[in-house]
Amino acid sequence: MRRRPHSPRADAVETIEIHTADGVSLRATVRDAVSHTRERGTAILAHAEFTSRIEFENAAGRGLAPYLASRGWRTVAFDFRGHGESRPAQTAADAKAGSVDYTYDDLVRGDLAAVASCARARWSGPLVVVGHALGGHAALAGCGTSTVDADAIAAIASNVWLPQFEPSVLRWHAKQAAMEFLAAVVQARGHAPGRAMGLGTEDESASMVNAAVRAVREGMWHSEDGTLDYERALGQVKVPVLAVASASDRLRCAPDCAERMLARCGGPRDFRLIARDDDGGPAPRHMDLIKGRRSSNVWETIADWLESI
Repeated sequence: MRRRPHSPRADAVETIEIHTADGVSLRATVRDAVSHTRERGTAILAHAEFTSRIEFENAAGRGLAPYLASRGWRTVAFDFRGHGESRPAQTAADAKAGSVDYTYDDLVRGDLAAVASCARARWSGPLVVVGHALGGHAALAGCGTSTVDADAIAAIASNVWLPQFEPSVLRWHAKQAAMEFLAAVVQARGHAPGRAMGLGTEDESASMVNAAVRAVREGMWHSEDGTLDYERALGQVKVPVLAVASASDRLRCAPDCAERMLARCGGPRDFRLIARDDDGGPAPRHMDLIKGRRSSNVWETIADWLESI
């Protein structure tokens, strides 16, 4: 049995608010590095779609945030707008629909940019972004368009659904069908009810889902107004990038899709395949890469890479 790394508590945990340029207040948890470790810098933790910053700490009080703190990183885990405790003001229509609307661009150019700017101003030393799924490709999009200032990006199970990133015809058909179904749900409900559909702890806005649907239908990853080509901007990502994928993640971010997306980045690149969990069993699935009870080998992979760059 593989020994699981111990994750001691950091010396201090603080909840802060970070304000975006367009007036949204984001809630974040700052966890200091433990006092007996070498302080390495600050790691922004950006969560996946249909979830919130709570994914970085599991029910046992462990998780990626306390583990990185034990390895010397101050962590800033935040909620994107419309998720967790980051709730922008609602219009009457939003309140009636039970959701707020926000775009993918709002998360990239508004939220993640604001968190990175706040971290740069508040703390010295290296600043990295560790993003899961949405958080990972949002970081790449922001860095490639010079919106997000970071020294490195670790993208965990992060892949935009585009035909050029998908080598499997069968998987692509499955992705098309899944997105058309989600589009129909959004049209009927006004948002994507993630909780009701068993996709996660949070719902997603209509605009967020519609952007993903357009990417699948048109084969393009663009900003809402079409002025920014996020796919092309990957070539401008010159900072080191780590992509981590699981052998058990067969649809949401299959390893070969993650590798194809990583190959577009213009700087140093590293790919790590997670083949097993801590106990030698099947690799953690998409969500369990971050919050699983037997996923500390994933966290160790991330921390080791961060220390190597």
